[in-house]
Amino acid sequence: MSLSVPDTPNPLKRQIGRFASVGVLNTVLGVSLVFLCFEVFGLGLTLSNAIGYGAGLALSFALNGTWTFGAKSFDAGALAKFLALVAVAFVANLSVIQALMPLGVPYPLAQIAGVVTYSALVFLGMKYAIFKS
Repeated sequence: MSLSVPDTPNPLKRQIGRFASVGVLNTVLGVSLVFLCFEVFGLGLTLSNAIGYGAGLALSFALNGTWTFGAKSFDAGALAKFLALVAVAFVANLSVIQALMPLGVPYPLAQIAGVVTYSALVFLGMKYAIFKS
């Protein structure tokens, strides 16, 4: 899988394209590790998920930091902000789903709205609060 995103004169479009590419890659990595740890190595469900999600988060932080937002280095403060941002975005994701379903929105559509909310918050937080590009 190539992470090649055509250069565009619009830096925001380039960042969004790169952010989406990293998202696909970290999802593939995370899910693959969950299945590998659980099915092949016989690790428990919780540990398998922790490994998969942890690897996906690490990849997201590193690749988005360097490739998407052009960071030259990282520090513990940036990592702490990223983890806090992901936690807030996760709560927002669940809140959107829980708000939409009682209104009759089918779960798959509510989940999509939650994922869009999560992704937008993480992108904006990384761009303006963590890497300030």
